[in-house]
Amino acid sequence: ALPLGVSAPAPAEASAREAEATAPRNEAGRSQARPSVADVVAVDMAAGRSNLGPRESLSSLTDEFRFNLKFGEKVRHLEQRGYIGWRRIRGDGNCFYRSVGFGLLEQLIVSPVQRRMSFTAVLHDRLAALRFADAEQASAHADFLGRIARLRSGAGWQEPPRSGAEITAFGLLYRCLRDPKNGSDASLIRALRRLTADYLLAHQNEETAEGSGITFNDVCVCSDYDSVDDFCNRVVLPDGRDAETLCQQALPAALGIAVRIAFLDREAAKEANFQDFGLSEVGGKDKPQQWQPLVHVQLRPGHYDLLYWREASSESDRVAAAAAAAAVRARSPRAQAARARARPPTLGAEDFQELELMRPDIHKRSKPGFCL
Repeated sequence: ALPLGVSAPAPAEASAREAEATAPRNEAGRSQARPSVADVVAVDMAAGRSNLGPRESLSSLTDEFRFNLKFGEKVRHLEQRGYIGWRRIRGDGNCFYRSVGFGLLEQLIVSPVQRRMSFTAVLHDRLAALRFADAEQASAHADFLGRIARLRSGAGWQEPPRSGAEITAFGLLYRCLRDPKNGSDASLIRALRRLTADYLLAHQNEETAEGSGITFNDVCVCSDYDSVDDFCNRVVLPDGRDAETLCQQALPAALGIAVRIAFLDREAAKEANFQDFGLSEVGGKDKPQQWQPLVHVQLRPGHYDLLYWREASSESDRVAAAAAAAAVRARSPRAQAARARARPPTLGAEDFQELELMRPDIHKRSKPGFCL
């Protein structure tokens, strides 16, 4: 089903009508086949008419590879891990950046206002530091930055249309980034690629993992690139170039978020494998744990799509609220009296030389210095 408050995309409707017109017909002249929304969205993405699809259940992901039993097992493993849905992302070489970018903005849109304003303030500052030499790109980035500023102020992604139709805050975001002609999708991807490149260049001589002894520059050189700068110019910055391993690590770090990748392209594995990037960047022994967006994506042969996990933030809020209520109840006089009545007998030590074990089934003195 489409997101609440969002009408079906016009390109998809056109494709559906076209498919309806060309479908085989029975004796009564009625179409014998009607394409599903998922089929239409897939066709539109392949034709470059849509960047995003509606959120779907994982059953449709299984149907995509219904003849691959191992893939079906991995999808079932996702369900067991708490995943509840997925979203198709256009596969044009930008799918990693688009998945992470849209997944982040979607979380911010539906987050509580104070949480959204706090994180988008940091995000806005990072994006505002980017500079583009091309005048058209600079203008598009300024427009995109203005949308982020709206989120920072507590407003929506853009002004709702004056048509009178009610559209949710998420619906405005979805409609904007779904349309390839809008320009916001291109600005988002361009900005994320620049952030990734800037992070790699700034940390090129640092270890990819603590204690590994291998720097980002070492990885680039061992991968047949002259340097990190060469890697960025050939892989990170060009539009339509697929993300490679270092990008998976650099983009979350540059954004200050976490990304969890479910790998569904390993044929030998019966279960999906997961790898986290950026989770260790927030919190720790010396820093208070703060809210951090966690974007879930899946990687299957050469392509990224968005995954949806059960609402961890809502669940944690409910657990915290329940714990706080329990703590209040525990401090009440009635609760303290009940605990005193229910407390099991303890060791007596009246003369401090012998310890008496006060259990109903054992009535004897223990030797000095011992507890039975």
